[in-house]
Amino acid sequence: AETERIAMIRTVCGGRHPEIEAKAIREGWNEDAIKLAVLRADRPTAQPYYSSNYCPVPNHRVIEAALLLHMGCESLAEQHLGANVAQQGRDLRTTNLVDLCRASLMADGKDVPHSREAMIRAALSTYSLPLALGDAANKVLFEAYTETPATWRAFASVKSCKDFKEHTGVRPSQTGDLEEIPPGGEFKHGSISEALFKYAVDTFGKMLSIDRRDIVNDDLSLFDDTARSLGRSAMRSVSDFVYKTLLANAGAFFDAANGNYDEGAETELSATSLAVGIARMMAQRDDENRDLDIRARTLLVPPELQQTAKELLQSDFIQRASNDLPTGNALKNSVQLEVEPRLSNSERFSGTSAKAWYLFASPSDAALIVAFLQGKQSPTVEFFGLDADPNRLSATWRVFFDYGAALGDSRAAYRAKGAA
Repeated sequence: AETERIAMIRTVCGGRHPEIEAKAIREGWNEDAIKLAVLRADRPTAQPYYSSNYCPVPNHRVIEAALLLHMGCESLAEQHLGANVAQQGRDLRTTNLVDLCRASLMADGKDVPHSREAMIRAALSTYSLPLALGDAANKVLFEAYTETPATWRAFASVKSCKDFKEHTGVRPSQTGDLEEIPPGGEFKHGSISEALFKYAVDTFGKMLSIDRRDIVNDDLSLFDDTARSLGRSAMRSVSDFVYKTLLANAGAFFDAANGNYDEGAETELSATSLAVGIARMMAQRDDENRDLDIRARTLLVPPELQQTAKELLQSDFIQRASNDLPTGNALKNSVQLEVEPRLSNSERFSGTSAKAWYLFASPSDAALIVAFLQGKQSPTVEFFGLDADPNRLSATWRVFFDYGAALGDSRAAYRAKGAA
């Protein structure tokens, strides 16, 4: 019987598990016990759920990637953090905010509380999660910021200010020409005292909060929506400021004396009036009657004139009253079109009109200046945990933006009243 039992053991083990075979003979195992031991030994070793890029102790960049992926912003994660970090974020397998909190506590070497709320509060007090939340908000905000229309970019000159002090710019059309130097002669001095204009930047900002209950409920869609809303709001605030500056017409920027303003019934937007405006800008000269070679590049109109402007700039033919005149559209694609609703928004802006229209030269001609502190053309986002305001139990984001605008060279712009 013992010989038969040993033969059975060796048959079941098949020569692949000598340690099980020896132990089964020594301890008198029955057939079922041997088969179970062999089955367990033959079971494939469980593979880790992470890839070769897995980061055993995640850092804030990996947590940020996981956060962006959780919000459905996979392209942002790969674009800004790289494919490897994005994959590490996937490998964390975070399915909710609690998983992100646990990962951030691990990243900072902190103990992980058992309570859900205690874990969230502890994670928001770490270094990794607030940093990841702030950086993720920055990226989502910036994407929304860049997607928001900004018509002023078609004609405004963008400047950088190193500080908040008033800066001085020079009107490109008023610096004079180079003069011939005779043999042995001296250079002649020019003056730009009347060619200067001032501009400066200031700080604009806002704080928004998300209630603790939304965080506990894992409502990250609210986080995503908040960041995108702040991005769109930031671009709108810049555009509001730019067009308030333009419509204010400080220092009689648009004036008949400057050769850049016309009024009367004949200035209503039409092929004739547009041709007059283009010619006016082309005929601009300096105080010494030198041609400035300024060309109109952009036609800016309110929404009420959009249809007329498109007909003038995109039609192949214009019907004439007399058959002996050409029917081709000489103005087709002569300038690019920008439509700005702020030009006729009388509820929010002063100096508006649904009939007035504008022409601008290229941005380098500096008809309008838009300046940013140290050249940073996007807002800054800072995230605070639940302790930002002792009177409110909420997570808070602070967004601020440093920018300014000013009217520059009047000869690079033209305004038609469009009415008597």
